[in-house]
Amino acid sequence: MDISPYRNRLEILQQTPDQPIKDFGMFGLEIKFSGNNDNAYEGLFNQVEPHIDQMLTNNRQKLMSILYRIDLSETQIQKATRENPSPPFSHPITDLILKRELQKVAIRNYYKTP
Repeated sequence: MDISPYRNRLEILQQTPDQPIKDFGMFGLEIKFSGNNDNAYEGLFNQVEPHIDQMLTNNRQKLMSILYRIDLSETQIQKATRENPSPPFSHPITDLILKRELQKVAIRNYYKTP
């Protein structure tokens, strides 16, 4: 599913932060959304990325569990890091996570009965 049409829809942007808040919260990791839709991606990125960086260094099993919960495969992660081979590897992984979370919200809204 192409999510590009959904990237600028306010209702999708407002729902998207709830997804990583819920997914990361299940693992005891706190993500907060400022409520500012103008820089929602940057705000979420700046909160998610340190968690990813820390788990890459100290707890890969927890990272893999979160990625499984978000529905990202190891193959997708390897591809993202191959395409962006210079450290920090947490950046392309975080970007992939946020895109997947947006996609989940867009799919849910697409199939929602009117």
